[in-house]
Amino acid sequence: MTDSRSRLISQNISIAGTLLWTFLIELTTARLDYVHRLRKMAGSRSRPDRKRVKVALLIDEYFGGWDTPYGGYGFLARRIVARYLPNDDLDLEVILHGTKCKGLIQTRVIDGINVYRMSQSDRLTRLWLRIKAYDVFLSIELTSIDAIVHAPAKHKHLLWVQDPRPQSEWDEIATVKLFPEPSYYDQRIYDYVARRQNDIRFVTQGKFLIPMARELYQLSETVPIAYLPNPIEIAPFSDDAGDQKENLVIFLGRLDSVKRGWLFCEIAKRLPNLKFAVLGAVHRSAERNLEVLSPYIDTDGNSLISNLHFAGHLDGEAKLSYLRRAKVLVNTSIHEALPVSFLEALASGTLLVSCRNPEGLTEQFGRFVGTVLGDGFESIDTFTEAINLIIEDDEWRRATALAAHRYLVKHHTIEQFQQQMRTHNRHGSRSIDAGALVSLSRLDWWIARPEVS
Repeated sequence: MTDSRSRLISQNISIAGTLLWTFLIELTTARLDYVHRLRKMAGSRSRPDRKRVKVALLIDEYFGGWDTPYGGYGFLARRIVARYLPNDDLDLEVILHGTKCKGLIQTRVIDGINVYRMSQSDRLTRLWLRIKAYDVFLSIELTSIDAIVHAPAKHKHLLWVQDPRPQSEWDEIATVKLFPEPSYYDQRIYDYVARRQNDIRFVTQGKFLIPMARELYQLSETVPIAYLPNPIEIAPFSDDAGDQKENLVIFLGRLDSVKRGWLFCEIAKRLPNLKFAVLGAVHRSAERNLEVLSPYIDTDGNSLISNLHFAGHLDGEAKLSYLRRAKVLVNTSIHEALPVSFLEALASGTLLVSCRNPEGLTEQFGRFVGTVLGDGFESIDTFTEAINLIIEDDEWRRATALAAHRYLVKHHTIEQFQQQMRTHNRHGSRSIDAGALVSLSRLDWWIARPEVS
């Protein structure tokens, strides 16, 4: 009897709480609508409460932050955008879309930046985004619409094209049979962008991606897509840097099926005179991934090949140490856009060997082995020949590394990124009406209370 009564009391409290919360949302929404209607009737124009542009960065991974995966998008978000974009005129916050939490919106402070996870309550998310009143939503590609669909109707959206994958790209990826890559093709997202294409500002990290973006998002040829290359930290070029290089070949990236890491391991077996290192870890489908790699690595993470070392995920100085010492970065992926790892390698004087040739970089600053579909085992000799060509011609390697450095300084500096991205965000911003929102600041804090992590 006591247990039943306790459960009944608990259920009643829960129902009462839900009703109260719904009432508060409806009341606050009505207040916002009322204030906006009064201002419209009076014919008044809103004045900004501050000069700073308020940007929401939409991303589904944050390079390990809040237990998210490590990947190229997350690296750009956390290591580049969040670090270098904010200034005296621009505020940035991060929304991890694609994952929802029960109850209130959750928030953490990561590296001094507010990071949020949306609520499962669409009504709460809609109200919260209205209260936040972001000037611009910046998305690195668009991997989810769970948050953006609840933004105010006339919101501004800057979409940074990074890796558009129309069905034709997925058809190529599907030729891998050893460890098939799950498709995350989502027509809902692409239709959403197509409907709003005249309201979205598009920029792209690579000009070669423009046709794929038009195909994926069904964009009209009249919709402009500006060139905004990914930035990278670039140290001054030193002639002595070439002397630090070893006969070391590296793989840099997540050990996902699309990367075909097994090819790198097979290449290491064919070149016992060289040292090989895998900089990366398994993130998705870990059990199957480790099964595929079992001929090369034991259950304790030790390599079964004498000249191959599995270093795991590395960041900061540990990763830079490998990049500075390596002569070659090998990329065996069946699909790539322009990976950050290419820029990181070239910034360290490390040349490229790959079956992908984004923006023509591989053939300019390394050796392009041609397109390789399927599981790729038949291409191993081609990869080994390309590696040997670089290792054996030291004069050419040094000259090409210098040319690569000059290219990066011309196109991929942090300063260029800051100037161009801030310009795009300023042009996409709108005025913020503080009068309707100032009394709601406490509600915003209550909906999403920050905690430092």
